Amino acid sequence: MADFINRDLEKNVAAATPPAAVVIIGPRRCGKTTFLRQLVKTLSGATRWFNCDYASDAQQLRIGSKSDAEVLLRLAPNIVIDEAQRVPDIGLLLKMLVDCNETLPSPSRIFVTGSSALELAASTAESAVGRIKQRRMWPLSMHEIAGFRSWAYVQENLGSFMVYGTNPLVVKDPENAADILADYTDGILFKDLFQLAEIRRNSKFVDLVTMLCRRIGSEVNFESLGRDLGVSRMTVVRYVDLLELCSIVKVVGSYAKNLDNELKKGKKIYFTDLGIRNALLGDFSPISSRPDAGAIWENFFFMERLKMHDTLRDRKRMYFWRTKGVKPAEVDLLEVKDQSMQAFECKLSSKAHLKSEKEFAEAYPGCGINVATPSNCLQYFDFTPA
Repeated sequence: MADFINRDLEKNVAAATPPAAVVIIGPRRCGKTTFLRQLVKTLSGATRWFNCDYASDAQQLRIGSKSDAEVLLRLAPNIVIDEAQRVPDIGLLLKMLVDCNETLPSPSRIFVTGSSALELAASTAESAVGRIKQRRMWPLSMHEIAGFRSWAYVQENLGSFMVYGTNPLVVKDPENAADILADYTDGILFKDLFQLAEIRRNSKFVDLVTMLCRRIGSEVNFESLGRDLGVSRMTVVRYVDLLELCSIVKVVGSYAKNLDNELKKGKKIYFTDLGIRNALLGDFSPISSRPDAGAIWENFFFMERLKMHDTLRDRKRMYFWRTKGVKPAEVDLLEVKDQSMQAFECKLSSKAHLKSEKEFAEAYPGCGINVATPSNCLQYFDFTPA
């Protein structure tokens, strides 16, 4: 396929061996189905594909015994269950399939996709150990786009990616990006939330999402958000949890090493795709003229690093750092693994002053702060998947 963009996730998914199932979680339209259609072409044998957005396909997966599971597995050496959150008791189904797969002389490869972790997370948690290998797919990364085009193309179009995001359809058809995103946010974005979580598109929910759009890069307080919206803190927590389970936002905690002056329960919320965020605000202004350019750049840089760590599966955990007080010190991003730490401050210009360098150095001597700007960022996005 000439316009297929190779995904860094491919080696991870292709290397997973049966009888375990590979579950790929990610937001709608991030490329999961296209990715699997391309992947199964490289595998030996036929593929039986179940698109569970169709009730008839989901119904065929209603099995009740080991013999039913064996019949299903013998349909083809490669089984794909697409949009699996549509299948009732999907966790039990996967358990039965994998347990049966273990007894077959030639186990099938089982690939599962879900545009929402809502149902999958609840249903597979108990049966997941040893039976499924869960992988995340995000909108396209700069590394993937560079592989499709070039790093020069990425650098030249960085501002556009910050405004329109990196949904595969947007990247392939940038001239119609605004229309694509408007259609997506109007009809597809919250589909799983409304159907699976049984919440209504009420004004409070819409207002919360808008508030989160305007507060990227800033610490958020759920109780304060609730007061502003006229709802309880728990309602805010539930809505944010659901948005994160549907891969629409990413919640980031504050890092503290038990120092008395460190913030321990702070949260920041980033959007997994800035095109969606800007579409929700109805603002596709160029990055050069935006008052929120700094916050957009921080969101963008965070998500690119998250995509990288997810692909590498390097176990690095991501935080922001902030002290308490009237004039708190803050660092945008900390990446922590075991006893090692890497710090980043996101700036639009390399000449920008680092306000908290001294305070951070006193708290964590030996860990310098990398200044990430749009002009020097490619070094932080260029990596080789294991």
